[in-house]
Amino acid sequence: MPQFSQAAVSRYVSQPAFSRRIRALEQAIGVELFNRQVTPLQLSEQGKIFHSQIRHLLQQLESNLAELRGGSDYAQRKIKIAAAHSLSLGLLPSIISQMPPLFTWAIEAIDVDEAADKLREGQSDCIFSFHDEDLLEAPFDHIRLFESQLFPVCASDEHGEALFNLAQPHFPLLNYSRNSYMGRLINRTLTRHSELSFSTFFVSSMSELLKQVALDGCGIAWLPEFAIQQEIRSGQLVVLNRDELVIPIQAYAYRMNTRMNPVAERFWRELRELEIVLSRHSRASHYANRHYPRPDQTLAVHRRGTALSQG
Repeated sequence: MPQFSQAAVSRYVSQPAFSRRIRALEQAIGVELFNRQVTPLQLSEQGKIFHSQIRHLLQQLESNLAELRGGSDYAQRKIKIAAAHSLSLGLLPSIISQMPPLFTWAIEAIDVDEAADKLREGQSDCIFSFHDEDLLEAPFDHIRLFESQLFPVCASDEHGEALFNLAQPHFPLLNYSRNSYMGRLINRTLTRHSELSFSTFFVSSMSELLKQVALDGCGIAWLPEFAIQQEIRSGQLVVLNRDELVIPIQAYAYRMNTRMNPVAERFWRELRELEIVLSRHSRASHYANRHYPRPDQTLAVHRRGTALSQG
């Protein structure tokens, strides 16, 4: 088992002695922490949960020690959140503004495929990401945040007309990374619509970067409705009208379903009290077909029963 050997070397013990310690720990807690039937060696499902719980316990211990020493309360009140790039910009500031002044914040933008590992390894208290079947089941818990859509858009010319159209041969495609959540959705849609002729020009996992490249007139991108409101209203971006090419998306907050430290548990309770509203304006602007669904969606966060805070 090369991983055990490497871990033993880093701890200045022999590999057999290190293996005995692991076995003793497994016997003490009553579960196998490693799946020894696969290569390379991996944590078992129980091992992943145990690893996450231990990380939370160590974080709580660190916080308690800091409090005893009279040090900064930053660590005691810290909430560690990892969020998909588009949500870290489009949603998190509005959520933070509605939270009581009890927390300090550590925010990391990630690719959505990193979400499960961030939670299992205890690197994040909470993940803001998109629909993921694996994260909707144990050992995870979730809050559904909102539904939105991806619209195909491109920049406009000096007359306000689209620079590109979906019917042209080999239109330049600005796409998400192939293995990302949105990349998979868009690639499935492109596969179903084999009549579309495109050539991939630019690839990124970041919605804001794709939007900027689209604004620079480099091609067609599928972008989240909530991320392109201003550009659509101003006429900088134009929606390419094919209603069958609009792609629904859902955003969620995820966590482990084991108990977190008290500060993280308080944050999760506060998050459940928020209502995220996506409303559309009646104003029409820069659409080839005025009957087409307009990506003029305002994302707002408020506490239930209170006025809205615009995102």
